[in-house]
Amino acid sequence: MAEIYEFKDRNGNTIKDDHDNPDTGGIAQGEVLSPDTDDYKKRIARHRRVILYRILIVTAVIVAIGIAAFINFERTVYKDYTVLDTIKYAEVTTANYREFNNNILRYSTDGASAFNMQDNMLWNQTYEMQSPIVDICNDYVGIGDYKGTRIYILNSKGLQGEIDTTLPIQSFRVSGNGIVAVILEENEVTWVRLYNKEGEIIASDRTTMAKSGYPVSIALSDTGMIMAVSYLKIETGEMVSSVAFYNFGNVGQNEIDNLVSGYNYEDSVVSYVEFMNDRSAFAVGDNRLAIFRGNQKPECIFETPIEEDIKSVFHNEEYIGLVFVEGTSEATYRLDVYNTSGELVSSKPFSLEYSDIIFHGERIVIYNSNECIICNMDGMEKYNGDFDTSVIEVVPTSSTLRYLLVSGNKTEKIQLK
Repeated sequence: MAEIYEFKDRNGNTIKDDHDNPDTGGIAQGEVLSPDTDDYKKRIARHRRVILYRILIVTAVIVAIGIAAFINFERTVYKDYTVLDTIKYAEVTTANYREFNNNILRYSTDGASAFNMQDNMLWNQTYEMQSPIVDICNDYVGIGDYKGTRIYILNSKGLQGEIDTTLPIQSFRVSGNGIVAVILEENEVTWVRLYNKEGEIIASDRTTMAKSGYPVSIALSDTGMIMAVSYLKIETGEMVSSVAFYNFGNVGQNEIDNLVSGYNYEDSVVSYVEFMNDRSAFAVGDNRLAIFRGNQKPECIFETPIEEDIKSVFHNEEYIGLVFVEGTSEATYRLDVYNTSGELVSSKPFSLEYSDIIFHGERIVIYNSNECIICNMDGMEKYNGDFDTSVIEVVPTSSTLRYLLVSGNKTEKIQLK
């Protein structure tokens, strides 16, 4: 027989059995249930469900608040900016400025220097050049003399090597580990050569218009293992462009001249090839855009005809930007943005006479020395205003609200407001 327990209150009155009271879930006040009973298990299960429901409700509320905050942030339009910090330095009127790996490069005809964001000089390199040209990939900088024979290879630690090409430099590209691809001119012959940062020749290709055509543009992957070259030649009175990919790793050793893939484009001038990252590259011609994918043998995954004249090309690791002349009463230009799969993700009409366009995360920054437009990928403007000083370079930071404005004698860190 089960034991019967009787409970009394502090006045000595017997507490009524509440087994049948629905408000107590069928459990008498003060009753102690065994963990093995069905009522105990049901009560625990009910308690756990209540806790789970509360957690789900709280999580849903937090997610809703986060989404609302994100939407509000994305839709916020900024009218001005605040200067958070200013770094002043001696003005060099003939200098040019570039950003590399969160540092500032300043270069001119007689030398170059690099500074970090705290205005600490990283290095100073002297040289004499008539027309210095610069290429940057991650932490590496190449500085060469157009029509000269010298290229300096540097990174944030300073000089890493020098290259003496012996032949006049037409153009060059540097990789993220200091490998350099160069187009060199020698009368009717053009050379495409690959150097390491110590100045040693890794590969060399002699080209002529009759053989493979004239090399118009070259590009290197970040590792320097894959090189892309666009050639232009005339066949039966028609211009023909070709894009060739060379692999200087193990895969390319099994191919003739390291050529792993190539594409021909009739009646087209492909004047621009570029790597976005180690897996994606693209080529822009006067009548088409092509995107390639593959870190060993790049293959064309997307191609679209272009019926308008392209004014400018911009890119980062994720996006390709093509600027067209719109020429309407509403806008002077139009920026079309494609991702690495060839999808048109944005089309932004604008009228600013720009000096540069940069992609900053999901932001597009269009600017000249006096004005700036910042917009989302959907085309919504986040900022449209004037600079308080003449700006040479706009440098993004880790925050989409903060930028560095590089001028001739100072760098300002600003925040949109």
